[in-house]
Amino acid sequence: MNTTLSTDNPVNPAYRPRGWRLWIVAATLAVAVVISVLWGARHKAQEGFFGLRLFPAKDAYNFTLTDQNGRPFQLSSLRGKVVLFAFGFTHCPNLCPTTLSDLASVYHALSPREQSRVRILFISVDPQRDTPQAMQQYVPYFDPNIVGLTGPKTEIDHTVQAYGASYEIDHKPGDEPGVYFVNHSTFTYLVNPQGKVELIYDYDKLQDTAKLKVDIERVLDEPGN
Repeated sequence: MNTTLSTDNPVNPAYRPRGWRLWIVAATLAVAVVISVLWGARHKAQEGFFGLRLFPAKDAYNFTLTDQNGRPFQLSSLRGKVVLFAFGFTHCPNLCPTTLSDLASVYHALSPREQSRVRILFISVDPQRDTPQAMQQYVPYFDPNIVGLTGPKTEIDHTVQAYGASYEIDHKPGDEPGVYFVNHSTFTYLVNPQGKVELIYDYDKLQDTAKLKVDIERVLDEPGN
């Protein structure tokens, strides 16, 4: 089921996106170039997958970040599982809450056995405000199984670049200190159990729980997984 934000959720209504629609359109148009130039991959849409399939699947960057409990977290610790992750920030007024709600819906549509082999990650692009404590208050609102990750800006930037994503701090003259919006790309990545990025989803595809569920099940059933 989809979750809507309540008034006591840790999202500040003072934050308003400025030009985010145009920014997302530009980021969306750039993703094909990023995939082909940065990763040297092609995409295949004719094999029945709902998401954009990378062919061949590319090794996922093994980031080291900090989870919401303050513990070091490496992507490689989830080898053998399907990992779905997206970039965002806890003060996001709309896109991030919707993304996490949609991913939680997909997770709960899976069987218990499938759930044991799937993990969902939310990686902050706003480490200045998104401390482990902030993530600990934020991510369980959507689902207690979601892992929130933050860390040094240098490692976050490296991770963002490694996955062909992007973000930009939107702090306008006259804004109060600490009051700003973060424009960011809105793709969700699927890493297969072998540690390779296999599928990428546009933001607007995440609401189709049934089709995402089929993709996850297909990846889990692939030889070697």
